[in-house]
Amino acid sequence: MKQIHIVGTGPRTGTTLLAEAMSTCFNIDLSTEHEDNLFFRPKTHADILLTKHPADLFVIWPSLLVDPELFVICLIRDPRDSIVSKHNKNKSVYWSTLRYWQYFYPLLKKYKKHARFIPVIYEEFVSEPDKVQQQIQSQISCLQSRHRFSEYHLHATPSEESKQALKEFRPIDAKGIGNWKQHLPRIKQQIQLHGDITPSLIELGYEPNHEWLKMLKEVEPYQGKSHVEEYFSSDEIKNRTRFKYKEALKRFLASKKIIDRLV
Repeated sequence: MKQIHIVGTGPRTGTTLLAEAMSTCFNIDLSTEHEDNLFFRPKTHADILLTKHPADLFVIWPSLLVDPELFVICLIRDPRDSIVSKHNKNKSVYWSTLRYWQYFYPLLKKYKKHARFIPVIYEEFVSEPDKVQQQIQSQISCLQSRHRFSEYHLHATPSEESKQALKEFRPIDAKGIGNWKQHLPRIKQQIQLHGDITPSLIELGYEPNHEWLKMLKEVEPYQGKSHVEEYFSSDEIKNRTRFKYKEALKRFLASKKIIDRLV
């Protein structure tokens, strides 16, 4: 079984939208209804399994090294847009924080050198969906197209959980890009709490230099809380990562059994 697992540089990075587009527009035998982590095991056989969990950058690396049937797609979104995004489950607060970006970005730089780790820029995905579809298909050769990403909304049947995460069911569009500029107090708060993210923004092409910080100079920081905790505790990191080597061992042993049958 080949597994394609979608992760992100944190919550609110477009993983639900990409999962819906892929399950609709590619011939995929089995796909998760909303979120299942890397440890998910289907009850029925599938030649191609599609799963997604936005925070699974915590656990994917050992399995990616030992399982040749595992492909990981990572959505990278401007973290400023991610931290001003709200979820239908709780529209009264901002959903995510820069804790994910500060923890995940160093991992991203390491993982993107692996052939089966496929970075996808969110802004390119929503601006040129068909181009990104071709990019994914070129890197995962077992995928066969049946619709174009740009027309996914004409054929998709998203679950209720997915509809909540998507806010509204509509064609893929780029209207959310740069929305952070309407939430400068939130941006200033997060920079004060988590530190400057400009070097990573420059590396990814989101900013040419440090000039954007001038927009925050006279802004009063937002005083409210976020839906998620502001920082990762050591216990939370341990809980999120504790099964990653056990999972990799299971995959290694499964791969070895298949090889032994073929020899």
